[in-house]
Amino acid sequence: MKRNKHQWGIRRIFSLQEEPEKVARGFALGSFIGMLPFPGFQMFISAALASCFRWNKVAAIAGVFNTNLFTGAFVFAFNFWLGKEILGFESTFSMPEKINLSFARTVISAGREVFLSLLLGGVITGLLAMVGGYYLSLFILNRKQQK
Repeated sequence: MKRNKHQWGIRRIFSLQEEPEKVARGFALGSFIGMLPFPGFQMFISAALASCFRWNKVAAIAGVFNTNLFTGAFVFAFNFWLGKEILGFESTFSMPEKINLSFARTVISAGREVFLSLLLGGVITGLLAMVGGYYLSLFILNRKQQK
């Protein structure tokens, strides 16, 4: 039976032989970075920051996949709406149907208000993803270690 890449990544995180706390912190960091409007660069940012903090880089990279080809358009559209509402910006910008490397160029060319809206919305949802990702992964890792 073939495993898809997502299952392989999750299994790999929970089989890491490092302190559960460091793995959970790495996963939480990646979950936060994954919500920020930097698709294509999120893995690099997460790995670099995890390395600086001495948290698990594999878990940090896996955490960014809360936004992917299937969820990215929805997540970034929500983050844009949330940030725009909080900041009070009026915008005619519409989110691209596909999120890829040209997304960054699209956002930059759309102007400062679009980027700030995406960033603020991403920070808010990223904080939620970070807290949830930390406690969920720590719970699973600790239970696995007890067995």
